[in-house]
Amino acid sequence: MAAGRWTPPRRPVRFAAFTLLALSIAGPGIVTHAQTAEPPAMSAPAPAPASGPGEAAAAAAIQATLAVAQHLLQEGRPVDAFAVLIETMEALPVGVVDDAALRFAIAQALMAGGRLVQADLVLARLAKERPDNLRVRLDRAAVLFELGRHDEAGEVFRAVRRAPELPADTRRQVEGFLGRILDRQRLRVDLDLGLWYDGNINGAPETDTVAIPAFGNLVFDLEERPVGAWVARTGAKLRWRRPVTDDGRVLLEATASATRNTAIGASAHSRTWLSVAAGPRIGYAAPIAGRQLPGRLAVDLGLERRFRAGSGNATNLWTGLALDQALDEDWRGGITPRVWTTFNDGQPSEVDPLGRSLGLFVSHRLGPGWLSLSGTLARETADQSSLNWRSGGLSMTYAADVGEDWSGSVRLGASTARFDEPDGAFLTRREDRTRSAGLSLSHREVSWNGYQPVLMFDWSRTDSNVPLYDRTVTSVQVGLNRLF
Repeated sequence: MAAGRWTPPRRPVRFAAFTLLALSIAGPGIVTHAQTAEPPAMSAPAPAPASGPGEAAAAAAIQATLAVAQHLLQEGRPVDAFAVLIETMEALPVGVVDDAALRFAIAQALMAGGRLVQADLVLARLAKERPDNLRVRLDRAAVLFELGRHDEAGEVFRAVRRAPELPADTRRQVEGFLGRILDRQRLRVDLDLGLWYDGNINGAPETDTVAIPAFGNLVFDLEERPVGAWVARTGAKLRWRRPVTDDGRVLLEATASATRNTAIGASAHSRTWLSVAAGPRIGYAAPIAGRQLPGRLAVDLGLERRFRAGSGNATNLWTGLALDQALDEDWRGGITPRVWTTFNDGQPSEVDPLGRSLGLFVSHRLGPGWLSLSGTLARETADQSSLNWRSGGLSMTYAADVGEDWSGSVRLGASTARFDEPDGAFLTRREDRTRSAGLSLSHREVSWNGYQPVLMFDWSRTDSNVPLYDRTVTSVQVGLNRLF
């Protein structure tokens, strides 16, 4: 790397800020095996102690050069930092002094100037020479990540994450990178697991008797009683992505999932869902208030097959789109129209409905999280007009990370569903009003190999003018979330 052979462009130090803010921890010395109670510092390689006059002079020159280069990098002058470092590097007597610190600083200047391929060559050699230096390995992983070599970056990040001397805050940052790598993988597999108790798994009426207006308010005894059972949810989701354009703004995405809710001891009420969906994902920038702000459009066509116990129940075919648009740094908004049709097994075609819905949402950054408000209008019609209904609902969700380890969300909702025609037995148009609330909570330290348990509380209450449909549903679930 002779001076004058390479002139990095003068531009903002984008990548330097990325790696220094995300991964580095200030402090002198080299990362070694833990020999004290204090956590080791994430720092650059330090030269070996000088043992003679020549080495002492060379070491002093290196230290002075490193100080100047660090100052130039902080000022956003990677070209000048690179020139100073190369000048000292070429002036050093060969084999007289350890030049690892200089080479590491050269890699930093290359990163700051956007020359990531060259930076990787320097860092790769340093990582072989200093396998115990976590800072070198972390910076190389960050370079590989920025170059799009996600498999290699993930391998390095995972190896560093297992190091017992890695400080907790740096480990969390490494896990954040691993999460971003997971999200960018072409092929991704996620588990869908949960466990909860359902006190009315058969959907029985809550009342024991009911008066039927069509029969002069004659009171009938209802023979069906609520059945309670533990429900175990097991499933997996497969997602495949392929870039369509070189810049990655247009992707083709396909998903397939299989999920089963097993009612333990009440197998007749078990449920199974098989689904596939595919469509493009289009990223763009929209001019809003004189600025170009990012947005994303997703279009999907999907098919879902539902089973009750071991028998087929219904097939659902749907299509929809989802638009998510940034309005500024603290606001987002979107729209989600959807159309579907359902084919019920063993039922006449007159009861097969056609549905459509429109959802709108707006989100605002508030404190440590995001507050989201959403509304949905839905309509379903069938040839048998007594089945036609419409609904509308509003919900509010606040999701946040609290402190360094806690994550959670709170949800409140209200909705109303109305049927078009009067019920033949109750002589009134059925109307259901539902209120709901939910809470999820997780702790970063309670995880295993990237999987984190999530505790979820859900409650809903439906009050209907037809008493057969009054419902209170309360559940406490334990799910599993994949972090990386």
